[in-house]
Amino acid sequence: VESADIIATTTNTCDPLFRGEWLKPGCHINGVGSYTPLMQEVDEALVKRCEILIDTKEALDVGDLSCLKHGGDAMPSNFIGLIGDALAGNIELGTQRNDKSNKIDCTFFKSCGTAIQDVVSAHMVVENATRNKIGVNVDM
Repeated sequence: VESADIIATTTNTCDPLFRGEWLKPGCHINGVGSYTPLMQEVDEALVKRCEILIDTKEALDVGDLSCLKHGGDAMPSNFIGLIGDALAGNIELGTQRNDKSNKIDCTFFKSCGTAIQDVVSAHMVVENATRNKIGVNVDM
């Protein structure tokens, strides 16, 4: 992981997979495996050095992000918001990473998954298969 530009974690582990300080500055992490308060793919050191974007508010309850709630109700400044807001242009990921006066030097997208992500993904797969004339139609 020390030389990676992008890391995707896709496990259901309860123990962090690597130490956050091992990542090089500028790295982006997609965390998509953990989805309960006991599961944790990344450690607190990683979370503290990243700007954080999530897919749903429920992602804040996952073990990976449990350290964000240590300060009470207020979210730390490295928590940016929801990916939907970023896609709509309401927030921007990476601005803190570019500010050399702070310790934020990576970005982290935490996804627990939502039904709409599954529907859009399935739709794209069917469109691609139809366009490339691959697969089999099944009447249901």
